[in-house]
Amino acid sequence: MIGLTSLFDIARSALTTSQQALAVTGHNVANVNTPGYSRQEAVLTERPPLDGQPGMAGTGVMATSIRRYTDQFINRQLTTVQQNLGRLSVSREELFRLQNLFGDSSNQGIAARMNDFFRGLQDVSTNPSEQAARSVLLANARQLASSVNQVSSDLAASRQSLNFQVRQTVTEINSLSNQIAELNNQIVRAEVTGQNANDLRDQREMALNELATRIDITTVESGTGALTVFAARGQVLVEGASVRQLTAVEDPDNGGLFSIGYSTGGTRPLSIDALISNGRLRSLLDVRDTTVRDLETSFDRLAATLANAVNVIHRQGYGLDGSTGRDFFGPATVNTRAMTANQGAAAINGSTITANELLTFHDYEVRFSSATAYSIVDATTGATIRGNYTGTAITAPSTDNPLSIVTGTNDTLTVTVDGVASGTITLAGAASPGLSYTSGATLAQEVQSKINGDATLQVAGKTVAVTYDTTTNRLVITSNDGTATSAVTVTGGTARTSLGLIAGTSTAASGTYASPTTLTFDGLSVTLTGAAAAGDIFEVDSYSHAARDLAVALTNPASVAASSTRAGIPGNNTNLLSLVALQQRRFASLDDGTLNDAYRTVAAELGVAAQTADREQEAKEILKDQIETLRAQVSGVSLDEELVNLIKFQRGFEAASRLIRITDEMFQTLLSIKP
Repeated sequence: MIGLTSLFDIARSALTTSQQALAVTGHNVANVNTPGYSRQEAVLTERPPLDGQPGMAGTGVMATSIRRYTDQFINRQLTTVQQNLGRLSVSREELFRLQNLFGDSSNQGIAARMNDFFRGLQDVSTNPSEQAARSVLLANARQLASSVNQVSSDLAASRQSLNFQVRQTVTEINSLSNQIAELNNQIVRAEVTGQNANDLRDQREMALNELATRIDITTVESGTGALTVFAARGQVLVEGASVRQLTAVEDPDNGGLFSIGYSTGGTRPLSIDALISNGRLRSLLDVRDTTVRDLETSFDRLAATLANAVNVIHRQGYGLDGSTGRDFFGPATVNTRAMTANQGAAAINGSTITANELLTFHDYEVRFSSATAYSIVDATTGATIRGNYTGTAITAPSTDNPLSIVTGTNDTLTVTVDGVASGTITLAGAASPGLSYTSGATLAQEVQSKINGDATLQVAGKTVAVTYDTTTNRLVITSNDGTATSAVTVTGGTARTSLGLIAGTSTAASGTYASPTTLTFDGLSVTLTGAAAAGDIFEVDSYSHAARDLAVALTNPASVAASSTRAGIPGNNTNLLSLVALQQRRFASLDDGTLNDAYRTVAAELGVAAQTADREQEAKEILKDQIETLRAQVSGVSLDEELVNLIKFQRGFEAASRLIRITDEMFQTLLSIKP
């Protein structure tokens, strides 16, 4: 039987529940503009009824929980799009900024300076005896070098800026991971007692989305409500209240720039650079280590190709002051580096340029498969180098000082090509004083044709290419076979001394190593000493830092070598015309493009990449807006709806209050009845 006391209990439950519902509604209204807030609702249900007559009687209402309106599928989509936006925003910003380095829109870029340089060469070729034109040429050359130097400096500064951002982003990731771990702890403590940690879950969702903009993540929620956060394709970042910190570790194989380290319990963190697939951190690494480094490589190759091509021709000419054999720009140098993972004690202790005309400006690796076995690989193309024999310097053949081949005296050679020994090879000569060769190119052509005409080598299908390098005055004999067994050796003959082939260096594509060993390939020479170990790698190139170091070597305008002969001074301009022709020449080191083609290609590719990133970011922004609209439909606060709820729960509160008054009046009536 329901008495008056029960009516008080029912009214009290209605008052309390309406008050709770009003508080939840007010909380929604207060957070209508709070980012990431999810609408909440008090879930109301009847209190357990009491048995009675004529049947079970109700006991009021109660709020069983406060429900959080959210859709996990939409939230995951939002997290994914945040990862993409984090990556694309960095790419777009950095690529557009890098475009400003070119300065072509204001006619202040490298293309304009290169045109000025070749225009200066043309002016000197028109008036080879005029000092003013020569001075202008050197001034234009210095401006070109300065522009190239500046771009190199700007790119280096860009990499350092990106490197700083990498470290900063790692710090932010660790801070967000700690925040998520702390929220995990608070959520578990709250929900283990039966509470709904709605606001804490909203805060955790916001922190997850902030984390997603920085690195790719996936999550798994446990039965206790704690999240395990995985980053970089499965590396545990947060597990409950525990956090694994990322670290920025200097990578000596990448110029000391930061690598992303992940602790696995060892003495050195595991680098997870290759495992990071999205977010701001992925883009920072890509732009720093791919985009900017590729730009540096392109400008270095451009500068090295320009300087080397000009120097090769310029050294053959004569200046007004009678000088010859002088470089116009600073000469090329060999750059070597031992990988930090090398286990042996071997080192490169000497490196030189042996044939400037053979320089490819590719990247090379000397790889050791064992302590005594090496192979040389062109890392740019992936091909094995061609074995060769590089001679020593000889006196440059010329009209004034020809090299004579005397029949029966210095006219024979024997060579071994890829393991096949030739017969006796006889060069074209004449009776004393002999047949005169007035240029190295003619001499090289004679040696090549006679070697390739040997019957034994022809049967075996072995041929060579012979080059005379005008800078170092060496003959280089190179096998046309690119297999690992490729090798050339000059084994005998009376012409060896006069051709500089008696004390040269024979280098096979792969062979046996014993300290010290000198390897000569594609115009480069390196000497390795010390004990090597299997897996050791040494990197070699001749173009690194060429843009940074490009400088004009000439200081005297009279030293500009316009004439092709000493006797032609001052009116001869043949050598200058050869320099002018470089503007239209195609270079293998520049993908068979001209100097201007190479520069324009770099600028165009960067522009296309920037525009692509811009379009992709715009598309992702639209997708994000669509997902946030869907989230708002599920989780967003509607003021109109909350106003209706306010009125509804207010009326409920007023009705419960009136029930109490009525019940009190009934109780007072009973008390007033006298026995």
